[in-house]
Amino acid sequence: MDAQIGQLEKEEMVGTRSTSLLSPQLKAMIRIKKKYLKKLRPEHGSNSARLGHNNSDGINSDVNLQPKRPKRKSRRRVMFPNHTLMCKPKRERSRAKPFLIFFSIIIFIQVYNAIENLDDHVLKYDLEGLEKTLDRELFGQQEALEELMDHLKDYLSTYTHHQPLALSFHGPSGVGKSHLGRVLTRHFRSVIGDKLVVQYFSKHHCPLKDAAQDCASKLAKRIMEVVTRAEEEEQIPFFILDEVELMQPPLLDVLKTFLRPDQTNEFLNVVYVFLSSLGQREITAHILHNASTAGAHKSLRQALTFIHPLWTEPTVEIIPLSLLEREHVIRCFMEEMTLEGFYSDTKQVEALADELAYHRAAGKQYAKTGCKQVVGKVNLL
Repeated sequence: MDAQIGQLEKEEMVGTRSTSLLSPQLKAMIRIKKKYLKKLRPEHGSNSARLGHNNSDGINSDVNLQPKRPKRKSRRRVMFPNHTLMCKPKRERSRAKPFLIFFSIIIFIQVYNAIENLDDHVLKYDLEGLEKTLDRELFGQQEALEELMDHLKDYLSTYTHHQPLALSFHGPSGVGKSHLGRVLTRHFRSVIGDKLVVQYFSKHHCPLKDAAQDCASKLAKRIMEVVTRAEEEEQIPFFILDEVELMQPPLLDVLKTFLRPDQTNEFLNVVYVFLSSLGQREITAHILHNASTAGAHKSLRQALTFIHPLWTEPTVEIIPLSLLEREHVIRCFMEEMTLEGFYSDTKQVEALADELAYHRAAGKQYAKTGCKQVVGKVNLL
């Protein structure tokens, strides 16, 4: 039976028609077998599965099929119709993000306004002009002037403070203390007015020692009047006190009370400038040993605390003034001769400078009396 089926298949493959008389049942079995063999073949249709026959017992051999190759998994793309829109899933938006943006904008505006206000306060006092004037008129005090300008720029940049500003300048005779006071008074009177800048001379305003208590009460009354007026005008007043070494203890006690931080706001927005020769021995010794005023603050404060408790207040900033070198004295002579209408001859100026007494240390000459004798010598010409 199998032989007949195989014979019929061969005839169909070569294209010949079978003339043998086969029953319909046999033909149906042949068609079923063909369909079964087609399912076993690979999809590309190669003729690898062939039927074989055994030569010994006439039994059909097993069907030999090629091993199937694994199919590549194709990535299926999701196709959307042309007439519809592809909708993505909505992400949940954080409600805190708009608030953070709004809060950042507010902070930026406030910082910008604060910077503008700081610039307005500093520009109002014209500190750049003051710095140029001091550099031009005060000789040999670069370190002290830098410290002075740093304090003024920091304090005058705002109107609200927690304590008053007190700058205490100390130096030997002739280094420019009184001239510094005149320059500060002239500058700030031109900026904020005469009534808010007070220049106090101990020898002039309180010459008698017996009247120290009365002078102290008058000074306290003057400070309160000026501070009240400055509060109304929203300005910072200045009190420049020269010859502090001549002040009696009652006057120093009054000043100490106005330097405390536990006062009302109007008394915290005040600038005090003290000019004194107290501590000149300590300053001279420090400069002759170190050739600079750097580091002299600590020893100077210790010496001043034995004189009066005023200098124990943390609000008081102590600034030492340096000794003047010979080249600074020469500049003083040239400046004074120009003001008096003399021609400043270099040889003549150097000869006048040689007439002064000097400290000699580390290859430098420091004038013992600074520029104090310059005016007198020029007047003798």
